[in-house]
Amino acid sequence: MTIPVNLLVEGTLDEAVGRRLITEVGGIPGVSFGKQGFGYIQKKITGFNASAERVPLLTLVDLADTRVDCPADAVRHWLPNPKARMIFRLVVWEIEGWLLADRKGIAGFLGVSASKVPHEPETLRDPKTQMVSLAKSCRNRRLREALAPAPGTSATTGPLYNSELARFALRIWDPAEAARVSESLGKCITRLRAVVSAVRDRPK
Repeated sequence: MTIPVNLLVEGTLDEAVGRRLITEVGGIPGVSFGKQGFGYIQKKITGFNASAERVPLLTLVDLADTRVDCPADAVRHWLPNPKARMIFRLVVWEIEGWLLADRKGIAGFLGVSASKVPHEPETLRDPKTQMVSLAKSCRNRRLREALAPAPGTSATTGPLYNSELARFALRIWDPAEAARVSESLGKCITRLRAVVSAVRDRPK
């Protein structure tokens, strides 16, 4: 039996990553909630936790947004009593860090040398800036202009930044490879797989 897993995320890029992770562990993505930023999740987490008693829920929050250095402290503060099917994970430090952890994949996508991709993305407090910096070296003009802001503008990313990286996450990104260097991603996959397996194997 294939297991549906709902999502509670900050935005569309996080949604794409979450959907890819769910399929990685043998589940199917269910309904996506949130996509209204960090504050919405913080405000609604208690209600969504209650809903996870019925349907598994993968919740992803960038650790950088919590303004807490320790993921465990953030989890205890936000959700001291998570339901068994609530998978509440802190992304270290931003969702881009998980994408950068697949060094070969992101290098191929951007058309840059893998040597330019950080070896330890979880040490980056601002992986989004690193992603944009790599995008500026992209040899594909269309992709470069989609991801990187135009010179002289106040924008921090290109106009199609989220949609293009979402495409990468869904079609190219290798979560298993990324988990080799991203501890928070590895823990997320382990927990998600355990929940999906437990629901699949429960007595009929």
